[in-house]
Amino acid sequence: MAGEPSARVTGPEPIGVFVLTVQATAGPGNSQPDGRRYTILAFARGDDEEAATDAAGNGLEALGWIDREILRCGEIVDAGAVPEDLRSALQNARANGCALVVYDEP
Repeated sequence: MAGEPSARVTGPEPIGVFVLTVQATAGPGNSQPDGRRYTILAFARGDDEEAATDAAGNGLEALGWIDREILRCGEIVDAGAVPEDLRSALQNARANGCALVVYDEP
């Protein structure tokens, strides 16, 4: 009806964690310094994309990943939509700032 406030439908709220698709090389400081290039999902805590990208970069660097290239970055707005096999990475990122899932592809 005219003059009545409209009901506003809102979706899930952002949770302060972003997921980044990264390609990086296992450098000399890595636990398996084979020099190969890997695809990595980095779950990183941050108030915005820039902060999450910094957190992911710090986490990757600390674990010996070099020559990092960020391919995509997106904010997680619904933790329930994260597949079950990735939820521990999400929880670790919330607790520690960053968590990595490394894919060993041929």
